[in-house]
Amino acid sequence: MIFKKIVTGILFIALGTTGCSGQGRKATSQPVKLNTLVKVTEDGSKVVTLSPDFNGFNAQMMRGPKWQTPGFADKVKGLHPKLIRYPGGTVASYWDWKTGWLMDGIEMKPEWKNIPKSPILLEDIKFACDQTGAQPLYVLNMMNSNVNYQIEMLSQAEKIGLKVKYIELDNEIYLGEKFYVNKFPSGKDYAAEANKWISAIKKKFPDVRIAVVGSSVKEGAARKEKKFAERTNNWNREVLAEIQGADAVTFHVYGGSGLNFLANKAAKEDDEDSAGDNIASLQNVFDKSESIQFVLGSPFMRWNNANTYDYKILPKGMKAWITEYNLFEKEGVLAGTWAHGLYALSQTLLFLENSTTELICYHNLTTSAQFAAIFNNDQGFSKAYKKIDNKPFEYSAAGECLALSGTAMQAGGVAVKLAFSNNVLLSANRGQKYPSLNGWVFKSMKGNKIIVTNLSSQPVNASFAEVVKGAITYTQLSASPQKQISQSSDLRKLNGTGERITLPAYSVTLIEGE
Repeated sequence: MIFKKIVTGILFIALGTTGCSGQGRKATSQPVKLNTLVKVTEDGSKVVTLSPDFNGFNAQMMRGPKWQTPGFADKVKGLHPKLIRYPGGTVASYWDWKTGWLMDGIEMKPEWKNIPKSPILLEDIKFACDQTGAQPLYVLNMMNSNVNYQIEMLSQAEKIGLKVKYIELDNEIYLGEKFYVNKFPSGKDYAAEANKWISAIKKKFPDVRIAVVGSSVKEGAARKEKKFAERTNNWNREVLAEIQGADAVTFHVYGGSGLNFLANKAAKEDDEDSAGDNIASLQNVFDKSESIQFVLGSPFMRWNNANTYDYKILPKGMKAWITEYNLFEKEGVLAGTWAHGLYALSQTLLFLENSTTELICYHNLTTSAQFAAIFNNDQGFSKAYKKIDNKPFEYSAAGECLALSGTAMQAGGVAVKLAFSNNVLLSANRGQKYPSLNGWVFKSMKGNKIIVTNLSSQPVNASFAEVVKGAITYTQLSASPQKQISQSSDLRKLNGTGERITLPAYSVTLIEGE
């Protein structure tokens, strides 16, 4: 009862001036009755040209599986990736492309020492791209390699038939670990070296697009050593002041669950100071139906920060590459739940809000439920608070959602945000608000496709007649947000036709038409 009173109180906090405010023609805080028809139209204020290369996945696959493992590449293909980020994130700073593994003779992270060596060579990436229709996004090793050795890799990639179009100059170098600080004491030092690399690479590959490492304002705060906080805080400004010839800046946009905020609120009411430190208490909070709207509001709050601070620093003409994004939750309460899937999909759609976003890569293509789109083994929920069984190569909750958004975005074209005649505003943490109905229409030579989410606890009857003409078919997924998804049969799936569609509570719908 205490928690319920707290949430009810937060629900009526006055709306401040935030980027989580509503979208669409009208917004209300009252539930829309099912017999009220919500009319869906195009929002002419949000129109972006979408590259067919927009949608990608980080592929840090040291823990497997091998790309050639039967059935795996077919499952990846179902996500419709256009980019495969190789060799992934942090490992890039330690990577030897010739061996397809971590470099010998250097100190590495303790958690990697017991991983059986299973090389991931350029030939494996060629197989992956051939099977899925994707192309590589190369993350070069500036920490332990040199520009000539990395250009040799790019030349070899081109020789075996891989495209060389997108390049990142290393990964998360702004972090306050001695490993990074010793190599690049400041953003200015990184930029000076990056300028040499950009010049040399573009001389060899004049049409390539190169991104330098940027720091997202709220990203990874818990992992940044306070001793070097000033270096991190000044990173973007120093890099952008010195960099020459870069086409983009990378940001890693991870968001929290909001559960600690709610748990600590409940703890204060109960005179308990540490409820938020207890994973069981977080699970208890998540199990409350009142909590879900706060959890699903977190991507909107995180995007508000990124859009307000990260994007605003970019010089005219420079793009943003979101080369990692996801929920970041160590406790494993949300991991692999349907709420996690809707969270990841909301992030994906929010990046479309700013036309400066050139590409995105979900983290990670395959691992456990905490980050995976695809489970890499049968221990997918080993790090989750609640353990359940799963089979390898099944989609996680996030994977199920991203397979639908990938279908919608795969041809590129023009993306137009949707407006809804009645769009209930939901409460996020700290009084911020966000819309319950969210969607985009993607227009290409292959027809129109719509992706739409209903993040509320109530079904909505909607008409899409003004957005998609002719015959309309749709695929719809929904579930209880607290439910862990280990296979597609854990979801309620509906296929149908018709321009009037009931959008169930906590659902995603893919609509295809002419």
